[in-house]
Amino acid sequence: MPIHGMRLWGVAPLLALLSAGVYGLQDHLPSVAVTVAGNGLLMGATLLLLAGTSRFFERPWRWWPWAAMVSVCLVWIFAFDAIWPDYRARMLVFGLSMALICATHTRVLALHGRGLPSRVMLAAMGWQTLVLLARALSTYWIDTPATQRFDGGSVVQGIYIGTYSCSILLVLLGAQLMVNERVRDQFEQLATHDALTGMLNRRAIMALIELEHHRWKRHARPYAVMVVDVDHFKRVNDSYGHQAGDRALSQIAATLQASIRKADFIGRYGGEEFIVLLQASDPEATTLLARRLCQAVETRSSDAQTPRCTVSIGVAVVQQGDETIEPVIGRADQALYEAKAAGRNRVRLAGTEPTVKHTGPPMGLGQAGGHPDPA
Repeated sequence: MPIHGMRLWGVAPLLALLSAGVYGLQDHLPSVAVTVAGNGLLMGATLLLLAGTSRFFERPWRWWPWAAMVSVCLVWIFAFDAIWPDYRARMLVFGLSMALICATHTRVLALHGRGLPSRVMLAAMGWQTLVLLARALSTYWIDTPATQRFDGGSVVQGIYIGTYSCSILLVLLGAQLMVNERVRDQFEQLATHDALTGMLNRRAIMALIELEHHRWKRHARPYAVMVVDVDHFKRVNDSYGHQAGDRALSQIAATLQASIRKADFIGRYGGEEFIVLLQASDPEATTLLARRLCQAVETRSSDAQTPRCTVSIGVAVVQQGDETIEPVIGRADQALYEAKAAGRNRVRLAGTEPTVKHTGPPMGLGQAGGHPDPA
């Protein structure tokens, strides 16, 4: 999955650096050109940081309201430099505009940020917002119309410029840390989740079952395992194509995931098979849940490109003598085989007779013939 916002974050410091270069030419360029270009680049850099963060959190972003605001501000800055020269008015317009951008950035981070990197950015943007507001609102008390931009004797101006530079560095540091965190999360997702269905992969679900088995051995907390297999899935691929089979498998996986309890886990066991780990000890309740899964898959919506399918389920509860998870899964596998041999679209609890839940062949496959199908 791509990480959005990185390019915008990368361009922002370049604009800030270019702005510093423009300010450095104040003795070689007209004052109004330096004022408008330098302030415009600085506002653009701050705006790109906001846009990058919004894109990173996949929030809606529109350029035109901000572009309009910046354009209006630059017009007023031009007027207070070329027509009615007044440093205080320029600082008020510029400071309030920048404070609005930074305050919006702070709000986005507060609403959607998580973890230390976001808090670093949040602190930097929050502090920058306060400094900008204080500088803008105090200009008529500490400046004069003829105050110079880099007045060496102005402690307030030095604090203001230094704060902005530090906040830029902290925001970029936080952005880098957030990207690293996102990349790590994506690698963990790839390592533990199936690419097609988005659910846990075989290694991850088996590790959870192993962990649950160790808990059972230590604390005698029982659990159950379901092995779920899509009926006649080979026919789906042969009749509709593998892309339709993949769509059907993804939809079935989503249906199963939505139908289990929050305390339970499900993963792709392999091919068209899934395995469910249940926090349960009551065979009847476990069987009832398995029936609900069968019904949920059978009644899921379908279309001409994605046929309806059914599933068969084998269920096994851990019992005394199970030193490893292999006997539990083996009994669930055997129960699944017996459920499919008895007609499919049904549940079999290991050690019992199959429960019949067969309402006819799935849509689109009813004319496939009566020969046994190992799928």
